[in-house]
Amino acid sequence: MIPYSRQYIDDEDIRAVIEVLKSDFITQGPKISEFEKSLANYCGSRYAVVFNSGTSALHAAYFSIGLEKNDEFITSPITFVATANAGLYLGAKPVFVDVEPDTGNIDISKIEQNITNRTKLLVPVHYAGHPVDLEKIYDIAQKYNLYVVEDASHALGAEYRGSKIGECKYSDMTVFSFHPVEPITTGDGAAVLTNNDELYKKMKIFHSQLIRKK
Repeated sequence: MIPYSRQYIDDEDIRAVIEVLKSDFITQGPKISEFEKSLANYCGSRYAVVFNSGTSALHAAYFSIGLEKNDEFITSPITFVATANAGLYLGAKPVFVDVEPDTGNIDISKIEQNITNRTKLLVPVHYAGHPVDLEKIYDIAQKYNLYVVEDASHALGAEYRGSKIGECKYSDMTVFSFHPVEPITTGDGAAVLTNNDELYKKMKIFHSQLIRKK
């Protein structure tokens, strides 16, 4: 049987986990900010905020751009349910646009015909780590005054036109997942990257609210 995924954990990973377990912080400690800074530096963005899951990260990203009841957002049907569900949590409606047969990515040529006066957000998914043509997505977003959030759960380390996915050159935010099926894993977890000061502040507010609810 071919496994769905098999994570790679080496001795260095195990030593790093033991070091944290023996420290004064198991959650919300200095390793969190260290990881956020390293991730942002690697991708070329200004900010990174980590979350406990990709679902939470997408929820935070959508919340930060002000997605709300009766809004619509356009995305791909070939993705994990959280891409759509995170918008449903806020009362928004996902609008699915078909995918390209060769990449599995959203068919950009079909996006504009699905934009309405309620559309607020485009969520391209880099399916299996293959980057969407982000510049074309960005041009559509600029034309209709829309936000762009990249669901890059599969795409840490991928590049688009010489830039790392996560640099947010053609988007407002990028979401990475660290589930065991992704390029790197933290057991579970995720991050949102952005270059926008206001979106970063709103994500931190959302993050603090999640912590207080626990």
